[in-house]
Amino acid sequence: MTEAAKALGVTNHAIRRLIKSGILPAVQVVPGAPYQIRTDDLASEAVRTAAARKGRPRRIIDSDTLPMFTDT
Repeated sequence: MTEAAKALGVTNHAIRRLIKSGILPAVQVVPGAPYQIRTDDLASEAVRTAAARKGRPRRIIDSDTLPMFTDT
């Protein structure tokens, strides 16, 4: 995870969020073990776009997501 964070220029926490949201595929052999992340997955367009986003959220924003607050 630390190596993936360095490669993308983000923190470990950002990597965890990308994994949890399903943008970055990762595998744990057993619960609590370090994540195994493929180098090819780090180079995907979705991962690079989400990692380059500054601030929150680092997840994919789609047209089906309703805003919490409407513009008034």
